Amino acid sequence: MGKAAERSTLYHEFLQLAGQIERLLNTDPAQTALDQDELVRWQNRYREPEGKTVLYRRNSLLMPGSIPMSDTLREWNTHAREVLRNAPLQPQR
Repeated sequence: MGKAAERSTLYHEFLQLAGQIERLLNTDPAQTALDQDELVRWQNRYREPEGKTVLYRRNSLLMPGSIPMSDTLREWNTHAREVLRNAPLQPQR
């Protein structure tokens, strides 16, 4: 994979991870099939500052010409995955 393709892949991966974090932070525990207690614990633990950091980084990417280098994106993806590591999972159907 070339450097541009790798950077693009890392960029899109970060946007996806940040989107998952944003959805979890904004989910009303009373309106979800997720375990409500787990969701509330996760939201309380990661809303400040970890979740906000991911969302701030994501929002900074929306400015033209602001996509960071691959090393930075790798670091951001690692951080976002760490935030999601203990996130409540969708119930099995």
